[in-house]
Amino acid sequence: MKGTYTMILSCRQPFRVVIGRLGYARIGAGYYLYTGSALGVGAQSLEGRLRRHLQRSKRMRWHVDYLTSNPRCRIKAAVWLMSSQRMECAINRAVSVEFHAKPVLPGAGSSDCECDGHLMEVQAAIEPSRMSEVLVRVYRRFGAPTRRIHSENSLRKLSVGRSC
Repeated sequence: MKGTYTMILSCRQPFRVVIGRLGYARIGAGYYLYTGSALGVGAQSLEGRLRRHLQRSKRMRWHVDYLTSNPRCRIKAAVWLMSSQRMECAINRAVSVEFHAKPVLPGAGSSDCECDGHLMEVQAAIEPSRMSEVLVRVYRRFGAPTRRIHSENSLRKLSVGRSC
């Protein structure tokens, strides 16, 4: 499956981390969003990317890995749409407006584009239980069928074309 996805991460305690070459980031307790594209097959597919993000032990390849590998952070949900077009920047802009999100560092999660960042801290006062609903609403603006998974356990069981 190919497409664009956004993950909701919850970090329960503040910590400081070096995010690749970008430098130190102060990660506060709260919610974070990461939007990415998965336009390949196998490990580069949507399922492959989401499964990789769930692994705690991994080589640090993407900026989001510095959060997903940290035991203080958990992936709470993921929303995606299937498409062979690169839509992550447009979706990321819409998501950042809706959530009043700010990049954790300039360029975090967006080293392959001109965006301010695709790894963002949520600033909006949105109930955590409603975050995936808000994301689905944003994704529907892009006119494609949207899927969402609400828990890390469901993400681990991810199968093609199903939504839990």
